[in-house]
Amino acid sequence: MNNLESLSATSAYPIPEAVLVDIAESTGLDPEESATLEVRQSKAYKWAKAKTYLFLAAAPNVSQNGISYSFSAEERKRFLALAKALLDEIGEDASACGDGTRYGYRGEDF
Repeated sequence: MNNLESLSATSAYPIPEAVLVDIAESTGLDPEESATLEVRQSKAYKWAKAKTYLFLAAAPNVSQNGISYSFSAEERKRFLALAKALLDEIGEDASACGDGTRYGYRGEDF
């Protein structure tokens, strides 16, 4: 399994591959490198995993191929907590993660 597949396996949610590649490359992680134990214990991998959790905490609810993916407020808070814990572990600033509050627009049905 490579790093891209390993990050994707964080959740069954359909994270776009381009998002995962961007996350990996932004942390200095090679997406195609084998996700060995040594790699998974590295700062770059943990940082990428934290960013993946942050993506999931803010991910929209979607339906794809007849399957719906949605997260409850508690699940989103758990993703946020996991991200903060990883960022704290590697010495990165977790204060910018927010509190998990989501804002959006609720449209009208006519």
